[in-house]
This record gives sequence, structure tokens and C-alpha cells, in this order.
Amino acid sequence: LWKPCNFRQMKKKLLGLMLLSGLFAFSVAASDGVSLRQKAQQAVEAGNYEEAYQTYQELSSQCDSIYQQIYGEEIEDLRATYRIDELELQNKEYANRLLSYFIGIVLFLSAAFLVCFFFFRRQNKLLTISRKKLEEAKILAEESVKNKSLFLSNMSHEVRTPLNAIVGFSQVLSTPDMEVDEEEKAEFSMLIQQNSELLTTLINDVLDLASLESGKYTMHLAPHRCNELCQVAMISVVHRNPKEVKSYFTSDAPNDFLFVTDKERLQQVLINFLTNAEKHTERGEIHLHCSVTENPGKITFSVADTGPGVPADQADYVFDRFSKLDEFKQGTGLGLNICSIIAERLKGEVKLDKSYTKGARFLFILPLDGAPGN
Repeated sequence: LWKPCNFRQMKKKLLGLMLLSGLFAFSVAASDGVSLRQKAQQAVEAGNYEEAYQTYQELSSQCDSIYQQIYGEEIEDLRATYRIDELELQNKEYANRLLSYFIGIVLFLSAAFLVCFFFFRRQNKLLTISRKKLEEAKILAEESVKNKSLFLSNMSHEVRTPLNAIVGFSQVLSTPDMEVDEEEKAEFSMLIQQNSELLTTLINDVLDLASLESGKYTMHLAPHRCNELCQVAMISVVHRNPKEVKSYFTSDAPNDFLFVTDKERLQQVLINFLTNAEKHTERGEIHLHCSVTENPGKITFSVADTGPGVPADQADYVFDRFSKLDEFKQGTGLGLNICSIIAERLKGEVKLDKSYTKGARFLFILPLDGAPGN
């Protein structure tokens, strides 16, 4: 390839040669022309016109040949210079084209690298998310299998016990040959009723849990008197109280105080709290209280008992599904879990009062934002 520096040097050399050759030709032509011109003038002065004519023709031919030689060399030099410039321009264009190709290839490779980098990074991220979801699904599946087995185990035991009691005492009462006095009949009838209620509660807990978790249940919100709801819940479970346990209700809210809630679900939570207290309280008292001052801007329902309370190591798990403090007590371990689901749906909360030391105290706290009394 031609290099730009060689082209410039060659140009300078050619121009120098052209100048030297022109000067040399001009000097030769000038010396020859002077001698012929003098010869022609001498022939004219001698009267030899024919010789003068021939001399002038020779002088003219010589000048023409000299001019032709000089101009021809200049034209060739110009042509050579033009070709050199053309080659230099072609060389620059070729160099620019190569540079453009190089830049294009670099840009293409850079773009391809970035595309591949972000593609593999995204795929790696998706793979990580998929693995995490698979691990979560695996954990949920294992937990589901565990819960299913635990549920079947609990239900088989909890359903079998009241059914056996109902069937056994019913057979005793219906057998003519059995001698049963009126007091025993009343006791057996009460046991049949209690076990029937227990079986109904077990079935209702399962159905309520399925309804709440499926998302198909709609909360029926309406204004209700808080004290009236508490009194109805207390009346519905008071007959289950042990003989040495006293149940009572207090409230710092006016009797006409209204707030918006789902009547059925609120009473279900209160009944579950009271039933749980009756199971674990053999003597002492069960206190249902309604307060609008304990937590300002909220209404608080509390059920306190004088039972053994909740051990500190189990306090954070009492609202878990199938959680039971005493495996020998009747129940599926679903009641408190259902209470926590209902509280969440009503935008409230249920919790255990860990500061209470006389037994166990459960709280059901609801906001009063939608209460007509506010």
C-alpha cells in the first residue's frame, strides 16, 4: 500500500526534477535560438533571403520541438501527480473503510455481549426464583401432608369420643331391661346433649375453616350493640361451666354503643374464647369484658380465666392450627386458629395477654373507624 508520507516526498522530488529539466531545456533552447537568429539576420543583411527563410524555419521547428518536449514532460508530471493523489485518496478511503468495519465489529460484539449478559442474568434470576418457589412449594406440600395427617388423627379421635358417648348412653336409655332412675336418666341425657354439642362444634370448626380459607365467605357488616353481643355469647356457653367456676360479663361501654362488625363472626370468636376458658378452668372464674378505653380508637373484648395459663414456651404458638396445650382435653386445636383468621378478615387482631399472671387472658381487638358512635 502507498503511504501518505511517501506520496508527499515523491511530489517534492517530481516538482524539483520538473524545475531542473525546464531550466535546462530553456537554457539550451535559448543558446540555440540566439545562434540561429543571428545566422538568419546575417543572411538577411547579406541579401541571401532564401537562406534566411530556411534558418527561420529551422529556428521555428526547433522552438516547437523544445516547447513540445517541455510541455509534454510537464503534462506527464501532472498526470503522475494526479495518479499519486488518486492513490493517496484511495488509501485514505480504504483506511477509513477498515476503521469503520472495525468500529462496527466492535460495536456489534459489544452489543452481543451485553445482550448475552443480560439474557443469562435474567435466566439466572428466573432460575433462582423458580428454585425458591419450588422449595416453598415443597415446604408447603410437606406441611400440608403433615397437617393432613395430624388433622385426620385429631378428628378421628375427637369425633369417635363424643359418638361413642352418644351411642352408649342412648343405648342405656333405650334398653327396657336397664334399671335407670330419673336422676341417672337426667345425667345421661345431659351427657348426650353435651357430646352432641361437642360433635356439632367440631364439624362447625372444620366447615368454618374451609369457608374462611376458600375466600368464599363474605363478611356481613352492620351496626350492632357490643354489650348485647357479649351477653348473647355468654348465655350460649354458660351451661357448660364447671360447678366451681363463676362466669360473668362487664363493660365500660354504654349499653347503646354501636359499632360496625359481622355479628356472627364476632360471637364465634367470643364463644371460642369462652369455650377454651371453660376447658382449662376447673375452679375460680371466667371474666368476659368489653372496653372502649383500653385501646383508644378501638374496641377490646377480653376473656380472662383462673386456669393454669399458657406456658411461656408455647405462648407464640397458641393460635397455630392444631395447637393444643393439653392433648387430653377435647377439641381439634382449630378454634383459636379460626379466631385469628376471623380477626384478620375484620381488620383486627387476636392475641394472648402475656402480662396476665392469674391464668390466661385472650384479647380480640377491632378498629372503631366505621362505628356509628364515632
